[in-house]
Amino acid sequence: MTKTPPSPWPKRIGKGIGKTVLGLALLLALGCALISAGDHTLPIGPEPAGLATLPAAQPPQGLAFTTLQTSQSKGAAEALIVGGGRWWVHRRPVQVAVLVRHPKGQLLFDTGLGRQVDAQFAVNNLFHRQVFAYERGDHLPVADQLQRQGWPLKGISMIVPSHMHWDHVSGLPDFPDAEVWATPAEREEAGHAHAPAFLHSQFDGVKHWRELRFDGPPVLGFAHSHDVFGDGSVLLLPLGGHTAGQVGMLLSLPSGQRYLFTGDVTWAIEGFHKPADRSWLLRRILPLDHDPAANQAAIVHIHQMMQRHPQITVVPAHDENVLKTLPHFPELRG
Repeated sequence: MTKTPPSPWPKRIGKGIGKTVLGLALLLALGCALISAGDHTLPIGPEPAGLATLPAAQPPQGLAFTTLQTSQSKGAAEALIVGGGRWWVHRRPVQVAVLVRHPKGQLLFDTGLGRQVDAQFAVNNLFHRQVFAYERGDHLPVADQLQRQGWPLKGISMIVPSHMHWDHVSGLPDFPDAEVWATPAEREEAGHAHAPAFLHSQFDGVKHWRELRFDGPPVLGFAHSHDVFGDGSVLLLPLGGHTAGQVGMLLSLPSGQRYLFTGDVTWAIEGFHKPADRSWLLRRILPLDHDPAANQAAIVHIHQMMQRHPQITVVPAHDENVLKTLPHFPELRG
């Protein structure tokens, strides 16, 4: 019996599909390479005067801090989050508040996403709702997390937003009795700006504003500072650039540990390590910074500080990997 030879078509089709997939992969790799070609490490100039000296601090016993995660973004390739990042690594930035417990009062540095965020966020157009989409998951607003653990909301006497972008001040309406600290420049920008960066429903109803002035001495190369409690344990530092009046917080604990919370100078710690800005492509698509040059100068400054003082833990507001190393409410670290 004569056997019918196998048809060559399946092999040809298989080879054709393989070549197509390989071609698409090469095109994708080329596209990523072309996009990343606009990214570069930032030039490093002379070290700022005074950077070598750590500020004095007398943190009291009982001082401690924790973090409260309120949501997580859908995320993007790391190469979009930070220039020179990896295309094959998916990053999912978080929205977090930092709670500082001091014998003289309790403060929140940022609020994360609050109870009314869905209504606040709804004013955005479809494009921005997709770009800035968030996922609550099991994460509750800060106010709900505190109440579940028996912490009275009136115990939060002050809120210091790193800046007034929507994902940092969404929870302000949940704390109507708290004093909200902001620089005149930050309030001026927020008052005249609009969605998607600034959402007026979040801060127009604030009853108790406090004007933040940097009336203290230079700290770590920053020209001025503000000592919140008068003991050096919580110092506010000017980090304008991403917004007109962005603020950083240097926290010194009784254990000797120090943390610098940097808001949105970068979204990921890799930006400080390299140092590098957010990706060239994303900065062309979205107007990310009030003053790009000033923000890049802040990136380089903090990079130099990390080289000089590696014992200081630097915390970008949205870095999900750094968050894993910090205490999570109700755990406190002092």
